[in-house]
Amino acid sequence: MKTIIKIRILFLLFSSMGAGCEKDHESEQLLHNITLYDKPLSVIQKYITGKWKLQYAFGGLWAHKVINTDNSYMILSPNHIIKGNDSRGVFVDSRIEWINKYDTYLLNYSYSEGVHFAYIIERIKNDTLMLTEDAGDGFTYFYTKY
Repeated sequence: MKTIIKIRILFLLFSSMGAGCEKDHESEQLLHNITLYDKPLSVIQKYITGKWKLQYAFGGLWAHKVINTDNSYMILSPNHIIKGNDSRGVFVDSRIEWINKYDTYLLNYSYSEGVHFAYIIERIKNDTLMLTEDAGDGFTYFYTKY
């Protein structure tokens, strides 16, 4: 009887250890390569949720690279965005309105009364989230998770 109890305890112990490893592996997978613009909204929201630090932006009319110097950041939850940096503090604290356009979902938020921004959630490549402005000559922003 004691042997059976010991075996059950060991089984439960090893089972719980395996489940923990599986969960770590799952969260690790979230930071690897995935195209997001063609995914359902729930998948996009799952992958972008978290704290992101802006590394640089590339694009614009003459396609140039802008390096971040103010430690700009973005905190995303499924339906909320906060943006800020060292010099201005928090300058966006807004609800996200998800718009289905171009067979993808645009992350749309209000910056101030009447000023809206919309981004296509492109992909995560390695640890970098890429967001592209919904504009003909828009920038693509490159964020890493922190």
